[in-house]
Amino acid sequence: MSPDPTADGSVDNGSDDAGLSRRELLATQSVLVAGSTVGLGAGIASAEPRETIENRVSVDPRSRSDEPVPDTLFGRLNEHYGDATIYPGVYSLHVMNPTFWRVPDDWFSDEIDAFYEVERHETLPFPWEPVGDSGVASEHRADGDRVAGGDSPHGTVGYPRIAVDDAADSGGLKQRIVLPDNRTLGYDLGFSVRGDVDTLTASLTTLEGDVLASTEVDVSEEWTRYEPTLELEEQSGDEYVGGAVADVETPYGQYALEFTTDGVGHFDIDFIELAADDAVNGKFNPYTVELLEEQNGTWLKWPGGNVTSQYNWRDGIGPLEERTPRFNHAWQGMQPNFFGTAEYLELCEVADLTPEITIGWWDNPDDWAEERQILPEDAADWVEYVNGSSDTEMGALRAEHGRTDPWNVDHWGVGNEVWGDWQWGHTSDASEYATGSEDRIGFDEYAAAMREVDGSITIIASGWDPAEAEHNDNPWNETLLDELSPEQLDGLNIHRYQWGLESADAVETWKNDHDADDWDYSEVIVMAATQLGEQLADLGDLADEHGYEDFYVNLSEIGIFPTVADGAPYPGPETMPGASYVAGVLNACIRETDTVKWAAQTWVPIKSWVPMKTDDYPPDPNPLRPDGSVTGLYSAVFEYDAEWHAIDVATSGAGRDLPDTGERINPMDDVPYVDAAAMQNRRGKELALFLTNRNLRAQSEVTIELGEWYADKSVEIVTLEPATDERPLPHETPTSWDEPTNHAVEHTIEDVDGDGTVTLELEPASIARLFVDNDRGRADIIGDNGVWPGLDGEEDIPIRNNSTPGRKNGHGKKNGNGNGNGKKRGQSK
Repeated sequence: MSPDPTADGSVDNGSDDAGLSRRELLATQSVLVAGSTVGLGAGIASAEPRETIENRVSVDPRSRSDEPVPDTLFGRLNEHYGDATIYPGVYSLHVMNPTFWRVPDDWFSDEIDAFYEVERHETLPFPWEPVGDSGVASEHRADGDRVAGGDSPHGTVGYPRIAVDDAADSGGLKQRIVLPDNRTLGYDLGFSVRGDVDTLTASLTTLEGDVLASTEVDVSEEWTRYEPTLELEEQSGDEYVGGAVADVETPYGQYALEFTTDGVGHFDIDFIELAADDAVNGKFNPYTVELLEEQNGTWLKWPGGNVTSQYNWRDGIGPLEERTPRFNHAWQGMQPNFFGTAEYLELCEVADLTPEITIGWWDNPDDWAEERQILPEDAADWVEYVNGSSDTEMGALRAEHGRTDPWNVDHWGVGNEVWGDWQWGHTSDASEYATGSEDRIGFDEYAAAMREVDGSITIIASGWDPAEAEHNDNPWNETLLDELSPEQLDGLNIHRYQWGLESADAVETWKNDHDADDWDYSEVIVMAATQLGEQLADLGDLADEHGYEDFYVNLSEIGIFPTVADGAPYPGPETMPGASYVAGVLNACIRETDTVKWAAQTWVPIKSWVPMKTDDYPPDPNPLRPDGSVTGLYSAVFEYDAEWHAIDVATSGAGRDLPDTGERINPMDDVPYVDAAAMQNRRGKELALFLTNRNLRAQSEVTIELGEWYADKSVEIVTLEPATDERPLPHETPTSWDEPTNHAVEHTIEDVDGDGTVTLELEPASIARLFVDNDRGRADIIGDNGVWPGLDGEEDIPIRNNSTPGRKNGHGKKNGNGNGNGKKRGQSK
């Protein structure tokens, strides 16, 4: 993920909020103004509030893609953002720094990911805190006689010794934590202890110190491992609040994990584990697994993202206690490396996901980072560890670590955004990246080493967003295609982040230049997805010209995080405008399916454990973000037993011009507000059609021309739309985990008109999915609306059947039966 373009990440507007990060400030202000209507510009084709516009969508089943539309358009990026994204967002580890690594203080900043403000202790590693009075002392021991942690060249991996010299004192250490007590009251604890005290007490307490669960263990002079389960008597009653965009109450409770002893003596402690007892396979956050399944995720990218460039795969293999913790120089935070290769691939198996592993391109690190060096032989060893038989060197190591059979991962990449100066090991010279230089080893050598181990794998390189590369006058992608060959390169990894303009001042200038307002700006940002498909298609044509017959694009990071004017609505992924943008990107991918084979949204599947001390990333801790619902809405079609091919779609009617708006938005005239993509089942001729209305002020009356063959056939229509009727559309963010609050679902079965048309009313930023039956036997429906219902939301939402009486509406292929009692997800309107 490329960084925010703002230089210092802050905005000084003379208010008391000037110390907030830019996105915190802007989003907080947007929440404050979300319920009000600001002045509307009269420029560039804006519509008045509540005015109805008209659009037409024409479907041409005669023109069909050669290649089927793949279900790999619905992946997720699983990156280590600080600590909480992976721990415990994916991997159920509810303590930080479990192996007591004393990180160099100058590596920390005020943005370090932690759930609480923790003053760094003079001896205890962050974020552990002392328990006890003046009669209690602590030291951080680094004599090598520890239980876990590996060896780090930076700071000290050790263990704390707690000494109590007053019989009246109780002393120890604690860490303030956040637990999913809405799901379970049971927590599996692991720790190793030794000392000359008689006993040690491990407790889960409230932040005020009230004990809710505890166990007492004997202590001897030898390290002893204990793995008790702590069962809370009750919830703490103190919900955690956090968020990068707006503070949101989570369903999680605030606690402290304490280790204490009474009486005179000392104890040493090391290698802490704390997992929820409902963790899948004892490891994985069940919410994350559920959401990946509910939103029909198909593949998972790992380890990043920017983290890729600094990730040494050997840090994340073998027994947990032998893994070396590392500092996350991309996103802050300490990585214990408990979630490594085996855990990632196990998660893929659990959630039925195809893995894709990206290897970093950092062959020339400075001395301080020499342990992060990634050479072609390191890449080859990783491939062998994952795919090699157990009689190979790395395959034998894998077997020693408990996995005899290879995982046989097919899809690999080398390098992440290597053209960006925020990336470790970056270069602005595409030729240097492709084939090397006097100072660097090129992609070609990495690919050759990897293929020598396994000639069946596909390997893609780090491409550059075509619009941004053109803006920077850098023929990056063309150079890669020129200097590499189809035998070396299978495709390009492209990221599309919609940042908009570089500063709030630039947005104000843009508005003045174009007689526009904030909603105009948001519309242009959202509608820019239309250009993406054409740009990627051009990239596919370029590859064809260079002889790459099987070339494909992996649009592996999709995000919308634009800079907005001070106090303006923010159309991020938490909002319905952001969801409309994601729909537009998915439409582009479907339309260009002969080139775009893979796509993924950033974050997996949401950032569900945001720390309190955070900056611009990641977004709010809420799995009910509408961009996730859009993914579920689209991907549910691929659960239907069909081979889908993209068919031509033409849109017309009301639209607007897109002026020059930053690096990723080129001038474009008369872009229709309604964007669409369509697919047809190769055998059954069922149609699936996706629409979104990018006008943020007005409803669009959309006439869809399906053709005479579909006249009078039944059509299932699922509409995801804003929960508010206010116009211009407020850019509301979710406010609850219980059920969706800023979007609603309407689910009906209708009949296509006798002339082969269907008319819909699409509210601003709404998204619709149509599934048109082939009229062969009983009417078929997808049934699944793709929306996670939340913790308390309805699972069974009626499907309103408006089809002509007498039509046979039987059971569908997957979840519904057409009569309103299919298993539904989401909030009904």
